Amino acid sequence: MRKVLGSVVTWASGLSFAVLAGVAIVDLILSRVFFLGFPQVPRVLEHALLALAFFAAVKASVDGSHLALSAGGTSSLFVGAVRSGLGALVNTTLFCASLSLVFVGFEPGALLLGLPLPIFVAPMAIGFLLIACVDVARAAGSARLSALAGLVVGLFLGTPALVNVLEALGLDPGFLYAVADAVATLISAIQLPLILVLAVAAFFGLPLYVVLSGIAAILFLGNGSAIELIPSEAYNLLKNTSMPAIPLFTIAGFILSDSGAGKRLVAVFRELFGWLPGGEAFAAVLVCTFFTTFTGANGVTILALGGILAFILKGTGAYTEDYAQGILTASSSIGLLFPPSIAIILYAVNATFMMQGSESFTIGDMFLGSVLPGALMVLAMGGAGVVKGLRTKGTTRRFNPKAAGKALLDAAPELVIPVFIALMYFTGFAGLTEIGAVTVAYLLVVEGLLKREVGFSSFKATMTKALPVAGGALIIIAAARGLSFYIMSAGIPELFAAWLSSAISSRWAFLLLLNVGLLLVGCFMDVFSAVLVVSPLIIPLGAAYGIHPVHLGAIFLTNLSIGFLTPPIGMNLFLASYAFGRPVLSIYRSVLPFFLLQLVVLVLVTWVPWFSLALLP
Repeated sequence: MRKVLGSVVTWASGLSFAVLAGVAIVDLILSRVFFLGFPQVPRVLEHALLALAFFAAVKASVDGSHLALSAGGTSSLFVGAVRSGLGALVNTTLFCASLSLVFVGFEPGALLLGLPLPIFVAPMAIGFLLIACVDVARAAGSARLSALAGLVVGLFLGTPALVNVLEALGLDPGFLYAVADAVATLISAIQLPLILVLAVAAFFGLPLYVVLSGIAAILFLGNGSAIELIPSEAYNLLKNTSMPAIPLFTIAGFILSDSGAGKRLVAVFRELFGWLPGGEAFAAVLVCTFFTTFTGANGVTILALGGILAFILKGTGAYTEDYAQGILTASSSIGLLFPPSIAIILYAVNATFMMQGSESFTIGDMFLGSVLPGALMVLAMGGAGVVKGLRTKGTTRRFNPKAAGKALLDAAPELVIPVFIALMYFTGFAGLTEIGAVTVAYLLVVEGLLKREVGFSSFKATMTKALPVAGGALIIIAAARGLSFYIMSAGIPELFAAWLSSAISSRWAFLLLLNVGLLLVGCFMDVFSAVLVVSPLIIPLGAAYGIHPVHLGAIFLTNLSIGFLTPPIGMNLFLASYAFGRPVLSIYRSVLPFFLLQLVVLVLVTWVPWFSLALLP
């Protein structure tokens, strides 16, 4: 049954992706070549993204690949039962809230393409319902009983939303009014213990989106607010015109990693830099950065390229296995600091939302502000490799202009991608969504028709791997937005900013505290939920201490990229352990020197605003 469901939602999310990319490309051509505009296009893109997000999230549930603080691989039946029960409970509650949004969240007569608008929002409710069913189907024994109990409790907690659905249908909810009142009374009484249970469960493999949305649901219910605000805010966030770029660039990165592009890029950088002592290490850092920039998922870089790059570095004789694996692990998240990184897009979207009516701030500003911090990271990691190469005097390649020219020619189609992305965006020719769609189409032409490395079957396999990653990211973003909305509507950022600014008067002391706090956040949270949950607290503080929003964003993103390497549970450490087949503690030792070096870069980015602001107009 799960296999059938996985196949169905893969095709559904794949179709949503095709509509998203196809409509964006057609609209770009019609608007730029024929000067025709269709006002319905943005709304079509919004709802294609929504369908993609939730159908792909179901696929991630079927595969068991949702992001979590731990793999959850424990022999404890009790922990497994709790995890299954909480997952089913929260997803069922969100189903009720989403169903209510479908029925009562839109003006009567609202249409899209001549059809009632709620039809296009229904994938959100369908998605949560299917995920709850998957929670039950994946469980076994006592865990299944726990999951079934979670469904029942989830329906109980969703009663206020179900009352709204019945009223919208013209039915009398009857006794459910009393049940809805009981829900609010009960949750307000046990709010804190429930939040603590979810927080602890996060360390035992409960998916992060369940933790974040579950906490948001408890807060809304306990304070008598409409639980429909969670899916409503998710819907509003996914309507942002830049959000479709996230799955588009993610899938573009997967196409790159599954084709021969990695080998071609390795070849060109080896030919250009391999004749220098340590040149191949510098080349490896550049390749890691390039791939992570597009996928937004540093794990893809380690898993797809870690083995071949480590083999090349060891083959020079200048690097031990420990050193090679350490520098590759440390370099795998640098790409998050270069446009069109998903992390930059998401931070800028959230910051512009929070700063409405105040200082001018655009995604383009954040793109420019992160370039030099990213370049510092590349130079630090690559420079470390060069120094090591000079000290150990491993074998170097002779520079061969003919071979270098051939490698450049072979890799030219991939190397020009950042150039045409920058040209299209900064000239205003296209927005991020259109650029993402064009990038996917371009790669299909290059890797499929020109290089003949991507056919229908291989592209299908790529999509099967990429869609759960995109869905897992988007559902975390959607879940985190609900919690972020509660935090902002409760006035917590302003209270926190007032308290901290009264307790700490020094700007430099604040920056030090900020760095320590964000390193811990990056260690325990993925970049998506960190941006949406933590940045609402940080952005008002930055304003209170007179820190430019772009500088603050560069500090924030640099910290999070380093946080992936921060023991005890930096995500990259575990991915590297899996990719290289070594114990995590061994990976810790390999990465430590590079972690310390990246902290030096962080100090420069934090205390020298010029690195973030120099390129701004």
